[in-house]
Amino acid sequence: MQLSPKTALIIVDMQNGFCHENGFMNKIGLDWTTSRDAVGPVNRLAEAARAAGLPVFYTRYSLNADYSDAGLLPEIHPAILEVGGMIRDTWDAAIVDELAPQPGDHVIDKTRYTAFYDTTLEQQLRDLGVDTVIVCGVTTNVCVESTVRDAFFRDFRVVVPSDATAAVSAELHEGALNDFRYAFGPVVTTAELEEAIRAIPAAAR
Repeated sequence: MQLSPKTALIIVDMQNGFCHENGFMNKIGLDWTTSRDAVGPVNRLAEAARAAGLPVFYTRYSLNADYSDAGLLPEIHPAILEVGGMIRDTWDAAIVDELAPQPGDHVIDKTRYTAFYDTTLEQQLRDLGVDTVIVCGVTTNVCVESTVRDAFFRDFRVVVPSDATAAVSAELHEGALNDFRYAFGPVVTTAELEEAIRAIPAAAR
């Protein structure tokens, strides 16, 4: 595949809460191991993007301690409140150590599934002249999918790596990937994206 020189990488919610044994996901009985397995592929994409001079954005699901900014989430998943999941400035809400943001990376704190709701993400992408986004991270069918849809609605071209995203079940993961292929953009592998990133002419970046 061929990527635009104006591509950015968006890494969605690769936080301890989602990707670590002691995170909120495991505490409320959801499979966190698939998210953990995505850490390696996501890291490969981050390294490739930085080497090519492409902007790297991280999102963190980050909520007030009383969940006053969480909207309807407590109604859908009340168990998250019981275990203190995703509270701002806690270990649970932090990016996993293996993917720690590097100097020059951008970090977006968000209070909804999509990275575009009430954040500066769109404006930062516009300021950088970005026209294409690679969206990876977790979970495929919720925060990744919401971000993909909102990026598409804002006329950013979207690419999703199948093995650098994850959901709590294979059924949910594959269902979201099928939606992406059908209506939003290509679904490829991390290896294909690494090759496409390396192929972007240096002078065009």
